Amino acid sequence: MEMVRVSSDTGRPGTLARTSDEVYTRLREEILYGRLRPNESLVETELAERLAVSRTPVRESLLRLASDGLIVSRRRRWVVYEHTADEVREIYEVRAAQEGYAARLACRRATDAELAEIADIHHHAPLIATHSAEERVLYNSIFHGRIVEAAGNSRLTDLIERNRLFYFNNRVAALYEAADLATSDQQHAELVLALEERDELRAQEITHTHVQHAYHMILDKLY
Repeated sequence: MEMVRVSSDTGRPGTLARTSDEVYTRLREEILYGRLRPNESLVETELAERLAVSRTPVRESLLRLASDGLIVSRRRRWVVYEHTADEVREIYEVRAAQEGYAARLACRRATDAELAEIADIHHHAPLIATHSAEERVLYNSIFHGRIVEAAGNSRLTDLIERNRLFYFNNRVAALYEAADLATSDQQHAELVLALEERDELRAQEITHTHVQHAYHMILDKLY
């Protein structure tokens, strides 16, 4: 017989499980988007108070984040993991391969409506210096996410999401100067054109170049 978890606060079946998932998702996003920075300490009591939950879902979430490799235990406390330069290189090599192929598939499978939406996202939210880092991160995530979705391969989408450990987040966005933003915006424009023309090889090539540009910029300014 399957046991049902019950929250002591509400008495409703499954509430604690849902809360744990919600806390995990919230903390994972905060790490991935750079709101929780590398080497920052994560204290159960402080997180529970901030998120207005008990310590149990926080504890469970921290264990899941550790399993993901996003946090590590140091001196009996959890801290956000800081990737080495070699690990960042490997992450971006995988990203270039996966997202490059996704762009290629999008050229082949995307509907005209999907391509129009991708173009609209780019035209209405370019990566300009006047936007805040938070706005640029959100735009970048939506733009690349729509391309991956348009590839029509759920397994590839899942792999790309799992590899999204050191992408364009708030910490990285803060490193971009006007010239870096202009280059990224131009690459996005070229990618949109390649998608509209359904030029598979060109879209893959531009994506590779775009990812490599981001990697080298991060390497120069963080390592």
